[in-house]
Amino acid sequence: MTKICFCKNNKHETKKVYKFLKKTYAIKVKRKGCLGECKTCKKGPFALIDGEMVKGNTVDELFCEATHRLMKDWWEFRGK
Repeated sequence: MTKICFCKNNKHETKKVYKFLKKTYAIKVKRKGCLGECKTCKKGPFALIDGEMVKGNTVDELFCEATHRLMKDWWEFRGK
């Protein structure tokens, strides 16, 4: 199952993406105090999806990248 982690310290409105994904998708979505990616966290919105960093210049771009990743995982799963 896909797991997405957001940093609570990120000041780039990632809480909105977190809330939407948690409400909409049947995946594990968590917010943690610090993910250890402070340089990236200061620059813009990001999340870790199954341990892999996904980022965007805006929260909208982050949302698009995250959902693209979820769709990619779906099609790989479906093809098996």
